[in-house]
Amino acid sequence: MDNIGLLFILLMILSAYNSSVGQYNLTSSLPAAILGKAYSWTCSIFTPVDQKYTVVKFTRNSILVGTVGWNSDGTCLSNPQSSRYELHCVSENVFSLSIPPASMTKYEESSDWRCGYFGDESYKSKVVQLKIAVFVRNLSLSPNKNPLTLAEGTRTLVTCSVNSDAYPAPIIQWFIGETEVNGTNQKLELMADKNDDAKILRCRATNNNNSLTTATVLNILYKPVTRIASPKVLNVNIGGKVKVNCEVVKANPVVILEYLWSVPGNPEIVGRESYLSIDRVSLRGNNTLQCSARNSVGWSNVASVAINVLFVPLSPKFIKAVCCYDHADIIWATSTSGSVEQTSFVQWASDAINGPFYNAATDAVNTTEEDVYSVRVNHLSPDSRYLFRVVSVNRYGSVSSTTVSCQIKKRGLAVALGVTFGVLLFLSVAANIYLIYRQSQTKDGNTTKSPRSKKDTNYEAESMKLSDVHQYQEITVS
Repeated sequence: MDNIGLLFILLMILSAYNSSVGQYNLTSSLPAAILGKAYSWTCSIFTPVDQKYTVVKFTRNSILVGTVGWNSDGTCLSNPQSSRYELHCVSENVFSLSIPPASMTKYEESSDWRCGYFGDESYKSKVVQLKIAVFVRNLSLSPNKNPLTLAEGTRTLVTCSVNSDAYPAPIIQWFIGETEVNGTNQKLELMADKNDDAKILRCRATNNNNSLTTATVLNILYKPVTRIASPKVLNVNIGGKVKVNCEVVKANPVVILEYLWSVPGNPEIVGRESYLSIDRVSLRGNNTLQCSARNSVGWSNVASVAINVLFVPLSPKFIKAVCCYDHADIIWATSTSGSVEQTSFVQWASDAINGPFYNAATDAVNTTEEDVYSVRVNHLSPDSRYLFRVVSVNRYGSVSSTTVSCQIKKRGLAVALGVTFGVLLFLSVAANIYLIYRQSQTKDGNTTKSPRSKKDTNYEAESMKLSDVHQYQEITVS
């Protein structure tokens, strides 16, 4: 026989051997045997076509430890070769070998097991090794620090170490708080997030239905988070007071080293406290205020609030009343709140009865000088005292002047002299009011000068009691 023929025969024999090996299936009851607990092997077979009986044998390290199979009368026959093991018929083609708890000792560690047909060595399972379980223990984290202090935004590799002989290989799980996070088995690349500050980082290792956990507290250092404890837009009247607080919502460390208040576009620092107070809001007070806070990590992002100045009317100033025998001339100075249109009117009351104020129905207003106005109230009762005030109104609100009073003269021979004196007194009062008013405007840079031009009108107003609906001539200033 030539070499080629011999090789062909050898290949045929090897193919037949390989086709028979592994045709039987040997499985274990547990991934790993546990010392002192029952353990079993299960062998699934079929009876070869040229064989009559269904009998299987079990070997340990290639040494026969027992046979088991079905008798012709349907009874299960077993023949153990060692008292350490028990053999059973599970079903028609399934058989088992049990290792009782007392026999499950280290003696079985790494033993090789196989099952096969008793009458033909070519029908058998593959070799399966018995491994005794080793539970997880000595679990630890690296870096081994508690708390684990990290700066926000930094990446840190955390390792969960377990005993190297653990079998089967443990399943590693990572948790931040109650949330499971993805790690690569024993390693976790941790991105420090301020939202995880003070949470528990846990590593849990599990094998053989047994778990062990190790943990540390996360101490994430981060810049303050601030907000202004006010609406996004704060409406304030002219001359009103404002106090806004820069509130630190959270920070780590919690110690705030300093605060800064600023206005966008203005390099100047307007405040260095946790709050900012403005005692008197001016016409130019429409600004956005920004605050930020600093701890040892750094400065917070700015929090902002917009100050929206409500241009309520400015209170009429320097009001005077000049009374004659049947009328009174009311003189005052006023200015507009920026470009907001406003109106003014006169109210009167009888001082004798201390009664309510009534709106004086006026036909027109006499403007003596720029920003100085006068109204004549006619048909007043002689020998009576009256109270007067001026009310200014715009779309943001209204404001009243202080109250002035004067006594209506009695009729008599001195009427002409009284009229002449009254005219001179009126002109003198108007001139004085104008001078005083201009001096006050020079001192107060926050009052906008009215653009009203000088006009000379000479109308009269009649006093009367009015209903709730204002029946008065508006003094419009824009």
